[in-house]
Amino acid sequence: MSIIETLVEKFPVRKSGKQKAAFRAWFQGWAQAKGYEAQETKAKGLFRSTNVVVGDPETAEVTFTAHYDTPAVMPLPNFITPRNVLVYILYQLVLVPVLLLPGALTGALTGHVLRVLTDNAGMASAIGGFAGFIMVYVALGVMMFGPANKHNVNDNTSGVAAVMELMARLPEELRGKAAFILFDNEEKGMLGSAAYAAEHKAVKKEKLIINMDCVGDGENILFFANKKTRELEAFPKLEAAMQGVTGRNFLMNKMENCIYPSDQAQFKLGIAVCACNRMPVIGYYCDKIHTKKDTVCEQVNLDFLAEGLTGFVSGL
Repeated sequence: MSIIETLVEKFPVRKSGKQKAAFRAWFQGWAQAKGYEAQETKAKGLFRSTNVVVGDPETAEVTFTAHYDTPAVMPLPNFITPRNVLVYILYQLVLVPVLLLPGALTGALTGHVLRVLTDNAGMASAIGGFAGFIMVYVALGVMMFGPANKHNVNDNTSGVAAVMELMARLPEELRGKAAFILFDNEEKGMLGSAAYAAEHKAVKKEKLIINMDCVGDGENILFFANKKTRELEAFPKLEAAMQGVTGRNFLMNKMENCIYPSDQAQFKLGIAVCACNRMPVIGYYCDKIHTKKDTVCEQVNLDFLAEGLTGFVSGL
């Protein structure tokens, strides 16, 4: 059974504390069997994120990351167009009425009932508005903390599998050059990576981070790097290593012209990696995530990344 198949079968949902703890225990055992030492680091702050670190990011030349937590189910997919910022913004604006609708209906209904019962329009309007305001926050809470999405193959079981595939294939003599982190609570606002970056200033400011989030669905593998990262001596080696692999379409992008909200944003030298499909006008896109249709992770994507990134580490 492949790594991705094992994860989907054993740990399809990693949202509750118990689910996350079970996965972390299994992962640490798997890592130990592969010759690695993994340790949990409990971050302070909201929700007390628990990250899993393999190797030493302080001394490694590159650290590969992915978030292991999974989201609540959403009524609409989280549709991302990383190279089309305008469409991304427009889609987010479409989501706003969806969030506001429960509040508007609650406020209107509460106000109407109170007007009928009390014949006091001012009080009814004020209480109705307050009820609507509370309902908007309830809707936001449900989106973040509500019922778990049962299908999380691309988001982000694929990223975890990509990290594990790389770990499994990386020769022992190269392992001192690389470290790995599985972040917690990305779905709650990148809390795990933010806490790690705050506690490890050198990693945040000076170390190359390659973050894999939703890498399983799509034949186009997109990397996004900011200007400072592109100026690194290692950057041409990364491009060359990925360009030397066949089976998928590799595209390196300037982050200044794109958008991809994930854990790499917490680090000065962070690179985002995702898989996208493509359509006319819209361009490259990532869809189905946060919904029951998130069921695809192609092994060829994981092989492509593992082979290319192993070559990159070898060339450092």
